[in-house]
Amino acid sequence: MKVLAILCTVVAVTPLCALADCVAPTPPGDPPSGATATREEMLAAQTAIKGYDAAVKAFADCVSKDGGPSSRADDAIRVVERVAARFNAELRTFKQRNGG
Repeated sequence: MKVLAILCTVVAVTPLCALADCVAPTPPGDPPSGATATREEMLAAQTAIKGYDAAVKAFADCVSKDGGPSSRADDAIRVVERVAARFNAELRTFKQRNGG
């Protein structure tokens, strides 16, 4: 009977353990100012944001696959959208300053 109780406990906890493997990625820092940034700085920021976006997608897939709360994935997606919006605003400024 103890073996059955232990087995039931292990089975009940397994999804939570699997969910612990889904680690939300850390967002990149603020994008460089489009008014003063170099092309290399803007490209580096763009690369970082693309990497972060891919990591958020992988995180959302992990949460979905493991049956975790969709709010965790939704929160991460909202953060990547805000990061991208800030970068895009700075990119517009950069393009205006550099003629295109």
